[in-house]
Amino acid sequence: MYDKDDIKTMIDGMSLSSVLEILSQVCYEKAEHLRTNWQDPDTARAWEKVARAVGKIKIKADLY
Repeated sequence: MYDKDDIKTMIDGMSLSSVLEILSQVCYEKAEHLRTNWQDPDTARAWEKVARAVGKIKIKADLY
């Protein structure tokens, strides 16, 4: 299991923007997996919503 220090290390090593980009991609991949393998479009849409929100935060993080 990972903890807050692991996430801090990732941010320090890659940048907050890079970590957010990866997180957004993972959310989209989870959505596709749910849609394809579990035929669960409602949960897939929820993951896509999270992916979009993280993407928006990433864009704001790029400004700073």
